[in-house]
Amino acid sequence: MNTKILITGPPRCGKSTLIVKLIEYFSKRQFTIHGFLTPEVREGSNRIGFDIEDIKSKEREKLARKGNYNTKYHLGSYCVFIESIEKIISKYEDIRFQEGDLIIIDEIGKMELFSKKFQEFIIKIFASNISIIATIGLTVKHSIKDHLLNLPGVKIFNLNIQNFHRTYQKITSMI
Repeated sequence: MNTKILITGPPRCGKSTLIVKLIEYFSKRQFTIHGFLTPEVREGSNRIGFDIEDIKSKEREKLARKGNYNTKYHLGSYCVFIESIEKIISKYEDIRFQEGDLIIIDEIGKMELFSKKFQEFIIKIFASNISIIATIGLTVKHSIKDHLLNLPGVKIFNLNIQNFHRTYQKITSMI
């Protein structure tokens, strides 16, 4: 087992929803799932930021927030906290993955790619013999994205609302 899957698509097409459904599916099939989610943080109906959450431990850190924070990393109206990204991924530095392990990443995006440690982590895991499912921003322009898209054997799914269920079925049948 060494399947590498990248899911891309426009904003709000269901990438994160698909990731959650895939976690549920593979958890029921005795996979040990590693990786992280980047859920939105809302106040009422307003999105005020994103967190980064370790899938296994449920540890959650602040990834980005709107407002005036002391950080040199900004994306649009968001301040990005790369130390949070690096704290979550540091859990995987010395881990020895085993058969039945699966890495799921939501997402390889502009905010996460501010971190050199995150970039190195992505290159390392995609060179490993562990299966990976990750989302990657459609509009991300970064050498890491170019690297991943050119790796042999990486399967790319362009998600949209119409092909959501078909994409889910294809991915679950591949791993």
